[in-house]
Amino acid sequence: MNRYLYYFIVVTMVTNIIASVPRILMGESKNGVILSMVIAVIVGPILVSILVNLFRHFPNMSLPEILKKSTSKWFYYPVLLYFSISWYLAGLITLVTYVLLFNTFISSETSIVITTLAFLIIISFGMLMKEKSVLYTIEIVLVMFLPIIFFLIMKVYTDPRLEWDYIKVAATHIQEFPSYNAYSAAAFIFIGVVNLSIFNKYMKFNKKFGLKHMLLLALAGVFTLFTTYFVPIGFNGFEQIENFTFPWVTTSDAVRLKFGIIERLIFIFLIVFLGVAFISLLIHWHVSLKLFESIVHIERLKWKGRNLTSYVLVIIFGVIGILVTRQISEYQLLELTLFFYNILPIFYGILIGSLLIAKRRLKS
Repeated sequence: MNRYLYYFIVVTMVTNIIASVPRILMGESKNGVILSMVIAVIVGPILVSILVNLFRHFPNMSLPEILKKSTSKWFYYPVLLYFSISWYLAGLITLVTYVLLFNTFISSETSIVITTLAFLIIISFGMLMKEKSVLYTIEIVLVMFLPIIFFLIMKVYTDPRLEWDYIKVAATHIQEFPSYNAYSAAAFIFIGVVNLSIFNKYMKFNKKFGLKHMLLLALAGVFTLFTTYFVPIGFNGFEQIENFTFPWVTTSDAVRLKFGIIERLIFIFLIVFLGVAFISLLIHWHVSLKLFESIVHIERLKWKGRNLTSYVLVIIFGVIGILVTRQISEYQLLELTLFFYNILPIFYGILIGSLLIAKRRLKS
């Protein structure tokens, strides 16, 4: 199976360890969160399998090419517009979350506009890169940061302050009826497969995505969700955990590197996860940009023989990002994130339905 597919999923899993997912899960800690996570690690790999095996029928083709070749304009225009807006929104949530994290814990005196602008300048270059360059960038960043992330997580697991009794208390709520909010947040860690919408043309799936791959993905999901939900409870207790804005940041601040150059784990933790968050935002907005380009192309926007539509779209992306980051509060961000997660079944349904229609059309 193509390694880049796993990169997409790993980036999403790692990014959401300290983003909105743990906060939502812990907010539902007494409302069936454990069964919700169990359902998510069953349904998530199944959806990944369905999408990968559908995209396998369209080698060397992106979603816009697939739909344009097999469906009419009245169908593929609104579908591609829906996906492009949805993926932009996914990136926007990541941007706002990590800007708030940066300004709260790393540089509280810096203007939020300046911080957002710094993020956007870096991301803008990435958005305009070619697809293969984006894939290589993802691989380089993951090779650099994943060993450090694994070390940091193992350091947290082996810290003597981790109270397994608190985790056992949280586990006693397994009998409660599942929460849809918790399920949708937990299932989001598998959403990286949707990036095949643009990158499928560079993938080579020699084998069908079968049971072995699904089990591997499910195990990764179990480890990610267990780490995301239970470890902060082990450090902070069960009763008060739902009141934390960023549970994993508080958790990392409780760990010390006794023989390290930097004693407090929180600084290394935030910088490393910030690097992976940049990649997550880059992927989301690169995919969104390419989807927008497939339906928006202004011929008059030319300068020295180069069409400037992409540059205009990047500027629009950035302006909206700055405006939203300035105006939105942490509570509004949580509400927006919950709304986005809760409509993901519609997102999956439209994508799977579109691919099934395209497959049938191309066969006939």
